Amino acid sequence: MSPVVASKTVEDVLFPGLGVRVERVSDSSGALVVDAVSIGRPGRCPGCRKQAKRVHSSYQRSLDERPLGSRRVVVRLRVRRYFCDRKWCSRRTIVEQVPGLTERHRRSSTGLMEWLRSIAVELGGRSAARLCRRLRLVRSMISFQSRAQAIGRYTESKSQ
Repeated sequence: MSPVVASKTVEDVLFPGLGVRVERVSDSSGALVVDAVSIGRPGRCPGCRKQAKRVHSSYQRSLDERPLGSRRVVVRLRVRRYFCDRKWCSRRTIVEQVPGLTERHRRSSTGLMEWLRSIAVELGGRSAARLCRRLRLVRSMISFQSRAQAIGRYTESKSQ
């Protein structure tokens, strides 16, 4: 009797348990480009906390993701923009976020931000930047410094 081998989908490997469907994976100048679509439930308006229902539009955002082996990964994620239907709410539209993958105004996945935060805390400074370049997490010292500043803001917002 032969052993049963469980097959995993691309979604299981890259986005386990997240509301994301992978449509295509391609190789582009040394990076894996993952075209994906958010398929999760609509979120709540951050202004009034009302559940979003009506779709306004959709757009594509690019996220740097943790590398897969030695390959840089870029996720081109199609997300929906929703109307906030409460008249008194100051927000007219809201963009859906994928918990565990995206956050407002971020161009890096939450997983990559956690990796960078850990490296910055443990090593700090130039040694952290060198390690991040070697792991292909960032391309330059300036890139690491800007992300380290964002990590500081990210850590502050998580602790509040």
